[in-house]
Amino acid sequence: MTTAPAPTTASGPPASLPDPTQLRAAWASIPTPITTVAAVVDGRPVGLIVGSYVGLSLNPALVAVSIQKSSRSWPLLRNADHLGISVLTRDHAALIGQLAGPVDRRFDGLTWHNDRGGVLLEDAAVHLTGHIVNDIDTGDHITAILQVDRVTAHSSATPLVFHGSQVTTVGEL
Repeated sequence: MTTAPAPTTASGPPASLPDPTQLRAAWASIPTPITTVAAVVDGRPVGLIVGSYVGLSLNPALVAVSIQKSSRSWPLLRNADHLGISVLTRDHAALIGQLAGPVDRRFDGLTWHNDRGGVLLEDAAVHLTGHIVNDIDTGDHITAILQVDRVTAHSSATPLVFHGSQVTTVGEL
């Protein structure tokens, strides 16, 4: 019978904590999809831009979005029955400023539809609707875990990503 060697540990002084500026630059070098997370609240669409989105699980269908704790929209959204997630496309690039602007004007003039209270922007690369199953304190953000119960993908749409500290695309699909 052969046994595996015991794990080794690093020796020496503990590593210093990463500088936030270095972390921001490192994370900006990794493309992430730009999405909206939105719902109808008191009869009006309320939403925000999210630059940290990840698919977590296929069964059950789970995704995570990360929202700054300073968000004024999140306290309204976190109690919604359903949230809509729209993965934005090249066609939405000119709308980023509006969607990140004043809360009460983010959806002015935009075409969207209501899926059981979740707001989905027209012409998104992907539409997801789900409900929050957990939200976790993750430093200066809240990471919300949503269970997805509806999804529609539009494979021909070119998604927007945040990469290199700018809004861009990753190429044609």
